[in-house]
This record gives sequence, structure tokens and C-alpha cells, in this order.
Amino acid sequence: EVCDAPVGGQMTLVPRPTLGFGAKVNYGLGSVAQAIAGVTLSSSIISFYLNQVVGLPPAVVGTVILFSLMIDAVLDPVIGRWSDNFRSRWGRRHPFMYASALPVAGAIFLLWHPPHGLSDIKLAIYMFSMLVVLRLCVSLYDIPSTALAPELAPDYHERTGLLAFRWFFGVLGGVVMTVVLLDVFLRKDATHPLGMLNREGYSQFGLFAAIAVFIAIVFSSVATQRY
Repeated sequence: EVCDAPVGGQMTLVPRPTLGFGAKVNYGLGSVAQAIAGVTLSSSIISFYLNQVVGLPPAVVGTVILFSLMIDAVLDPVIGRWSDNFRSRWGRRHPFMYASALPVAGAIFLLWHPPHGLSDIKLAIYMFSMLVVLRLCVSLYDIPSTALAPELAPDYHERTGLLAFRWFFGVLGGVVMTVVLLDVFLRKDATHPLGMLNREGYSQFGLFAAIAVFIAIVFSSVATQRY
């Protein structure tokens, strides 16, 4: 098995390292970033937050989410094509993955920390901007990361096993982050008999999620770089 890598502006064939158990785990752990973003962007959670916690009217919430999804649907194929045709000394996938780490973390943090005192229109614009930026930056990581699978494991059976790790950590990460959000940061207490209305809890979760997603992206990217 060989893969091409740019050396001095020329494409050169080099041996492809064999994927061991550790490499598959490291690759799979990258899907935790997508899982964290998935919890943040979950329609049930973000809709409730924007309407019941932040105070935007339901029609505005629906419009904000709809148009952010429409923009994401247009930009995703662009990112995929860009990554497919990109060339660098670090390969065509990893530059995007590295570049996404800080923006994804920042967007998650800012999404759960909207400024106080904004009018409905300004607040809607702010939340719309954060949703678009977050979806775009998540795609900047997830699309190249997913595209790594057939490049890391050209063999059908090896690739199937590799993707199994990705799905396992993705599902596990989503379940864990949902439990953490609802049972830790939004738990009921004397001040908040209905924990899901605790705005400060969402803010605290935003900081936790931002740190976790940054670590997941950087760790998985560094761990798979040599492949």
C-alpha cells in the first residue's frame, strides 16, 4: 500500500503506515467533536433555548434555524470539493481539520453566551450568525475528517472496521454530552425548579463543550497526521 505526498513540489510515493488499534481509536475519537456539535445544534435543544431561554418568538427561531441549514447545505459541497483538490505538505485534509479547531470552539462558546439587552432583531441576527459560523466550521472539520477513512484504509474490510470506531465514539460522545448537559449543567435545584430554563447552565456548558471539542479535534488531527 502506498500513498502520494508532496515533496519539494513533486508528488512522491511513500509507504503508508499500517493502521493499528491505537490509530483506529485516535481516528474514531475525532467524531466526538461532531457529536458535541450535534448536541449543540440539536433542533430540540437549540429551539427550546432560543425560544424559552433567550426569548425569541417561535417564528423567528424557525426562520433562523431554517436559513442556517440552507446556507450549510450550499457550503458543504464547496468545502468537500476544496478539500479534495487541496494540496500541501500536510496533505489535503489535515490543514482544514487544524484550521477548524479554534473557530468551532469559539462558535460553540459564543452561541451559548449571547449578549444581554439586545432587541429581538439584533439577537436573531447574532444567533443566526453564530449558527452559520458553527455549522460552517464543523463542516470544515468533519468533511475532511470523514474523507480520511478511505484514504487511511483503502481495503474494504479495514475501512469498515475504521468507520466502526468512528461511529462508536460518535454515538458515545453524543450520549455522554447530552447527559452532561441535562443532568449536570441543567439539573434542577432550589433556584431553578425547571433546569432547562437555567440560562447560566447553558453558558457553563458552552465553555465545557468548547474546550472538549477543541481537544478532540486537535488530538485526532495530530494523531492521524503521519498517515
